[in-house]
Amino acid sequence: MSALTIIKNNKMKPKFLLLILSFSVMYACSETPDKKGTGYLTLNINQSTDLKADIGIEDFFLRINNGRTDVIHDRISRLPSEIALPEGVYSIEAYSMEFSEPKFEEPFYSGKITVEIEADETKEVSLVCIQGNAGIKVVWSDEFPILYSTYYVQIESNEGYLHYSPSEVRTGYFLPGTVSVIIQADGFTIYGGTISLAARDLVTATLRPKYESAQSGIFSIDISINQTVTERDVTVIVDPDNPPPNSETTPYNIAQAIERQGENGVWVSGYIVGAKPSSGYYFFNQEIWQATNIVLADDITETSDGKVIFVELGSGAFRTNLNLIDHPVFLHRKILLKGNLLAYQSRAGLRDLTGNFSFQE
Repeated sequence: MSALTIIKNNKMKPKFLLLILSFSVMYACSETPDKKGTGYLTLNINQSTDLKADIGIEDFFLRINNGRTDVIHDRISRLPSEIALPEGVYSIEAYSMEFSEPKFEEPFYSGKITVEIEADETKEVSLVCIQGNAGIKVVWSDEFPILYSTYYVQIESNEGYLHYSPSEVRTGYFLPGTVSVIIQADGFTIYGGTISLAARDLVTATLRPKYESAQSGIFSIDISINQTVTERDVTVIVDPDNPPPNSETTPYNIAQAIERQGENGVWVSGYIVGAKPSSGYYFFNQEIWQATNIVLADDITETSDGKVIFVELGSGAFRTNLNLIDHPVFLHRKILLKGNLLAYQSRAGLRDLTGNFSFQE
């Protein structure tokens, strides 16, 4: 007969579940030596303390797999008092819930071991179930309601996002990895950088605005870590001029593309304001346009060569489809392009275009 003892323990840091599995396996004699014996697993539950008020040992799932299929997969509360298992190698996993996307107030715990059960042999193993996700709690400083009438923060991961309003006091949980902090304040979108999360982290993100002047603001986010879980300090500076990670849906504008010369494989969006002539930079003079390039700006009235991007069209489809000599109607249209931010004839440029282009409203 076998015994499975499950003990919850919250005296250590970080908190964890300790499951003690004691296997006393008895096998019936077999008439043929190649026939597997059968062991019996008896499940005994001992719950000492709670990690979370609404999580109990009986709510955990237990999965026993023989390497090919799950022979047992059910809630502990629904398992019989005695489980028959043929001798062999099994993976035994206990977990509190399936967790695949960010959720509020949903820490989850899991642990896994591999056990080889042999005839006439007793084995004792320990399974430690630790928290598998990380929590983030947002705290707003007293300055926010003074400076802004509306504000909230969205924390985004590859699996999804959580929306934190000023009244949100719950802890949001995310899978380990990197999350982005996006702040909305009176209609302005401010990228707050990223936070790296490891399993069992409990992060308190304190958002505090600091203004140098009425026109230009610098935000800082103070990120503190609950030291009962993980000891580390993180500071994120939130700059209103710092864009979200570059993508097709969040491209650089022209001013940002000029500042970030040297970056490759980026998306840029701007208005077509002309084309560079064979010499000089009078891109706004239609009489001397060249078909080898177009010029993008943030403003359709721009005439300064220091505030534009010169886009090399190369000799293929981009030149055929975008040059202003053949397509003068494209003048002042807003376009989205992807390429490398490299100098073009001694000015800020976008070269080596790839993918598809699109016009924007």
